Amino acid sequence: MFDIKEVITILCKYLNVTVDSALKPDHFRVAKYDKNSEDIISMFWTTLDKLTYFALKEVNDNNSFVNFDKCTRTKLRLAHLQYPSLEIYSLSISANNSSIRILLIALVWLIAKYDVLSNIIKLKLINSSLGREFSKVDTLCYTDVDDVRLSSIQNLINNLLHKTNKLSCNLKAISELYLTKIKLMTKVHTASIATCGLPHLTVSEMSLIKKIAAIQDNKEIEAEKLKELEEMASMLDIHMKWTKKSHVFYTWMNTVLDEYEEADTPTFGPEAITELSKFIYLLMHIVRRRLFRELSKSDSNIPHSNSVHCPSRLLRVQKSNNNEMNAFLNEIISQYNTIDDNLKKQRTNIEIKLKSILSFIPNCVHV
Repeated sequence: MFDIKEVITILCKYLNVTVDSALKPDHFRVAKYDKNSEDIISMFWTTLDKLTYFALKEVNDNNSFVNFDKCTRTKLRLAHLQYPSLEIYSLSISANNSSIRILLIALVWLIAKYDVLSNIIKLKLINSSLGREFSKVDTLCYTDVDDVRLSSIQNLINNLLHKTNKLSCNLKAISELYLTKIKLMTKVHTASIATCGLPHLTVSEMSLIKKIAAIQDNKEIEAEKLKELEEMASMLDIHMKWTKKSHVFYTWMNTVLDEYEEADTPTFGPEAITELSKFIYLLMHIVRRRLFRELSKSDSNIPHSNSVHCPSRLLRVQKSNNNEMNAFLNEIISQYNTIDDNLKKQRTNIEIKLKSILSFIPNCVHV
């Protein structure tokens, strides 16, 4: 049976080598019993900020929300990642309206659901000297063609055939490159097979050893490469230890959840409700802007206003007369009806196009 202190220490080292987190084992003990401290709260928000950035990057979401402060952008990223608990969205950076235990639960949710630490390790390995012999392709730079010329059925079929042939050629090229790499690796291993301990070195490792052997005075560049390899080895060692012992930490988290359920503190205080309301209006504003942006790309006839409404407008009119509030709600309802009608028209057009495509494929099985 592993000691929980040892496992939490491994997790702290893991967080440090991946996102440069300053969390310590004592901070997790403090978080379990929800003893608020401004310094520890700031450390948890900083760690969550970095982890949510990599989690969004892994799901190919380009919204990093860098224009917002640390607390707000972290909550926006968690919302995009569909974090289910509302309590974290009502928290702020202040110790008076924050809960370290809630931040700890969100941190563990990111690690368990999105495996974000392992993904960061993969990115670091790919960008290190160990991954320099592998080719890297940025899939985000390739986007689908959205052209008026593809409006007809024949053009759509031709475009589909073009992409299919292109994919076939790429797969063939990948197979040829793979065989070429095997031949080169075989040459390297054959050349080093007579040397003790060197039959399984990669190309980058062979190149490094060759330079060190040829140059007696170890230069700074080679020393930096050796240091980088040592850091990668240490990072992989921590990763393996965490993979082997992580179940102990998740078992300990059950006790944290028990403490959370037994807590007598109110879920939402007045300050928390205000913070949650502001966040909801901000999120609604961001979603509405994205919806208008996406719809304007598909249909230029959709009315789109570039004016930005303040997300706290409804908050300001709560204490005033009901006329302004009703006007604001009617405006939102009108915009929603316009968008809904347009979506129905687009759905009808898509159904018509799909039926026409099916008519060109006689052997298709209708479900």
